Amino acid sequence: MEKTSILIIYISIFQPIINYIMKRVLFLLVVAFVAMSASAQITWNTKGGIGLAHCWGDAEGLSGHFVGKIGAGIEKPLTSNWSLMPSLEVAWKGAEEKFSDKGFEYKSTLDLFYIQVPVVAAYRVNINDDWNCALKAGPYLAYAISGKIKGGYEGESFDEDFFSSNDEGPSGRRFDAGLDFGVDFEYHRFVFGVEYELGFISIQKKFEDIVGSIRNAAFYATVGFKF
Repeated sequence: MEKTSILIIYISIFQPIINYIMKRVLFLLVVAFVAMSASAQITWNTKGGIGLAHCWGDAEGLSGHFVGKIGAGIEKPLTSNWSLMPSLEVAWKGAEEKFSDKGFEYKSTLDLFYIQVPVVAAYRVNINDDWNCALKAGPYLAYAISGKIKGGYEGESFDEDFFSSNDEGPSGRRFDAGLDFGVDFEYHRFVFGVEYELGFISIQKKFEDIVGSIRNAAFYATVGFKF
């Protein structure tokens, strides 16, 4: 049996099961987030940011793409320095690809929008009376609500749904998971931070056996406010 046929059989049998499990896990994380927010010992925060996303893995020729994110979260103190910070975010990720050779030019842009739940542990250090610094890291789980790949070559243009289905199965994976690293500088109730997200799941499905795995990665500079 050919490798492509084996891949199609695998997708048709196991993907619905994986989708069901991941949806339930994401739902439980959202429920836990809401439950924690009812505690009297938590503080709320909101943030937004812009940055640069790219993809890593086996694919070549992919470059950075301007992106952004917004979200809200809570902070649950664990000790005087440690705290748990789950958030609910809408994150924009993607990449760009450009190719030119002997008069042939190709350009495409991949835009992916996710609902994601990062759960990070933060260690806070007091700098002075006005400033604190918080180092944070933890996993995130995400589900893509939209995905478009647009571009053109030799005078032709295209605009396609990245998650469209055909006889070979869906072209992209909606679920993503990875690690979130960051540093926040807090000035009273204002928070200025940088974050880096590294995905571990290949977002490419249809042609993964040909081009290899492609995983999300994104850097964000954020500004937030604590309530």
